[in-house]
Amino acid sequence: MNFSQKHTYLIVEGPQAGEFLQGQITIDVEKILDKDFKPACICNNKGRVIATFWIKKLKNGFKIAILEELYISFEEHMKKYIPFFDAQLKKGEQDSFKNELDSTEWMKFLINKGIVEVNKHTSSKFTPHELNYQNNELIDFSKGCFNGQEVIARMEYRGKLKFALKIADNLQDKVKEYSIYNKEGKKIGEVLSKEGKYGFVFFKNKDDQAESIFLDGQILNIL
Repeated sequence: MNFSQKHTYLIVEGPQAGEFLQGQITIDVEKILDKDFKPACICNNKGRVIATFWIKKLKNGFKIAILEELYISFEEHMKKYIPFFDAQLKKGEQDSFKNELDSTEWMKFLINKGIVEVNKHTSSKFTPHELNYQNNELIDFSKGCFNGQEVIARMEYRGKLKFALKIADNLQDKVKEYSIYNKEGKKIGEVLSKEGKYGFVFFKNKDDQAESIFLDGQILNIL
């Protein structure tokens, strides 16, 4: 898998690198193969997604590819917990960007996978369920505890999911604000991420997607 230049690498290595990550990230580290990057996320104690990233197994640890704009906050979060383990964090070498996808192609890849990549605008605002992560293998409910797990599990087994995640394919190049409205001018959601004319759109109530949806006065084409 190739990443755009917006991504950077973080290496987690050491005898307890896997044990450390197992208590933090939402997928089971024992199921991560060394063939390719696997999508995952990390949440805060309130069950909100801090960052989405791609993780690969190494000989003595793991390599994580994450958006550059989230690297510092992601690293700061990890540093709170890693002192309790025999593991270390370090910034990885930018050695695999020779054939990177351009940003629009990367968005098309994410849309094809159905994965909203959390960015600086959306970090710590949404639960995994609001981003539909439970349906595309970014949450493993069979593994042990991880940060925010109780809140996320409660929503999985007891919650009634009223929201919806959709795709728009006619977004303007420049967006003044990311909130979306119905024809009465009521805010009903927001654009979570975009590149070119493509983007993910979040609805607070799934019933609202049947209406005409406006962004900056333009009617959105919701797929």
